[in-house]
Amino acid sequence: MDRGWYWRLGLVIGVTLVTVWLLMPSYYSLFKVDRSERNNLAAIEKAMPGWAPPAKYRINLGLDLQGGIHMVMRVDTKTALEKRTERRGDQIVRYINDKQLGQVTVNTDVERLQLTLTAQDPATMDAIEKEVLATFTDFTRVSRDGANLVLAPDEGQVNRFRDESVDQAMLVIRRRIDKWGVAEVDVRKLGTDAIQISLPGRNDPEQAKELVGTTAQLEFHMVDDTTDFFREHYQKTPPPEDSNITLTTADGFPQLQGPNRDALLAYVKDATPQGRLVLLECIASATRKGVCDSYRTYLVEKEAPLTGESLTGADASLSQINEPEVNISFDAAGARQFEELTDKGVGRRMAIVLDDYVQSAPRINERIGGGRARITMGRAGGRPLEQWLADAQTLALALKAGALPAPVTTGEIRQVGASLGDELIRKGSLAAAVGLLCVIVFMGLYYRASGLIADVALLLNGLLILGGMALFNATLTLPGLAAFVLTLGIAVDANVLINERIREELSHGKTARAAVDQGYDRAFWTIFDAHVTAIVAGLILFFTGTGPVRGFATTMIIGLLASLFTSILVTRVIMTYFVHGRNAQTVSV
Repeated sequence: MDRGWYWRLGLVIGVTLVTVWLLMPSYYSLFKVDRSERNNLAAIEKAMPGWAPPAKYRINLGLDLQGGIHMVMRVDTKTALEKRTERRGDQIVRYINDKQLGQVTVNTDVERLQLTLTAQDPATMDAIEKEVLATFTDFTRVSRDGANLVLAPDEGQVNRFRDESVDQAMLVIRRRIDKWGVAEVDVRKLGTDAIQISLPGRNDPEQAKELVGTTAQLEFHMVDDTTDFFREHYQKTPPPEDSNITLTTADGFPQLQGPNRDALLAYVKDATPQGRLVLLECIASATRKGVCDSYRTYLVEKEAPLTGESLTGADASLSQINEPEVNISFDAAGARQFEELTDKGVGRRMAIVLDDYVQSAPRINERIGGGRARITMGRAGGRPLEQWLADAQTLALALKAGALPAPVTTGEIRQVGASLGDELIRKGSLAAAVGLLCVIVFMGLYYRASGLIADVALLLNGLLILGGMALFNATLTLPGLAAFVLTLGIAVDANVLINERIREELSHGKTARAAVDQGYDRAFWTIFDAHVTAIVAGLILFFTGTGPVRGFATTMIIGLLASLFTSILVTRVIMTYFVHGRNAQTVSV
């Protein structure tokens, strides 16, 4: 046996052991903990041995397999546009008065989304029209009749506002459900004005409706970044070893950081100074949208001197020096409050808080008047500009979500029974087991010893699929079960190609060694091309499909990669052992 064979054998054994290790959380969550605790990471980790991987590396069951709540929320963009038009009319009147262009009144036609400006002195209307259209570029002129000027929102701005309203609602819903602790929540846009929500493992529709249907709360708190509270508490009372809570100074002052939101809050709950509040910032995952990889603490003043009720707008843009920034504006009352707040807080940080999450904590460099402010994101850490701009756009959406939420109503809500999920699991598992057994028996009878080797690879292939899904924390759905069976069939097909190639080489009078080596070499590119083509198709399904289609594509892609590994490497290691290591003179194919 050459040295390369030992390397390949070591790789196969190593991958198999890692796969079994990765499947421990899935095994315990599905078979060792109570159904009600299936999505409780703390309960799963408590049941597992200490050497097992973190509970987040597990296969999640989709709504169709474990039951839960299915909701469709309608975003009332029409009402939001009507309110926005009314607010815009008040802003235009204040602007005209501040500029001393003349005295005007405004009449709003909410049904037609039109504003009628009426000037007391018709002679001032020319200057008013010119200034208003130049400043409020999101409105266009509809008509002009003497002292009356009719304006309407630009069609492009209206469409953009409708899209952003749904995006804002999705952002708020994701954050709220994250606080509820639902694993693998599925929140996606449905059509142009609806949001589809799947909450696996939940069984209280009214609680879910209350959670996602209430208005987001936006607040501004002053950050207490001069105290050494977090450092002193960390040194005086070390956190539990299994909490993974660490002390960090990433923002220039002591903070605590950890992967578990509830563990962080519980750790500081009884030690928080009077008049102060501990809030968390979500450190977003770089690969999974809407998921928090970890959380970071902020100590803020309990009183919120300013709320989102006074915010009238927030937009992301690039500054003159090509740095991402978010521009925010307040109404008249909010402008006065914000000016007072920044005047007293020069040099301090101000936390922008949405639904108890710190979205950003910029430093106040000077007193800010006029009701407009700019939050500079900066570009530290070597991240690409596109990522920083995306963060700025997310912050702008978060600010607008708290200030200008479109009304959200429940269009549909239903509970998917867990018993139905169990029935689907039983039937799906039975189908997979029967199909797998038929294939194993056929391969053993038709290809004899080579067929048995293929059967070993087939069983390992199934194990690798499940391990890969656990590694990526994938969700298993009913279409995913179908993809699982399909990829097992593809894996068998690869072994059939190899065995037929070996038969062909033996029929030409080749020795067992030569037949095996050339059979694998000549079948390699055929197998590789077929798998790569199928993987490309799976990627297209994944990036263009939704829900069940993406679940099918995920399982199929993982299965195809596992099939490549087992058919090309695993079976060859075993076959090489018999014809090279044990000097077999014949091959039973």
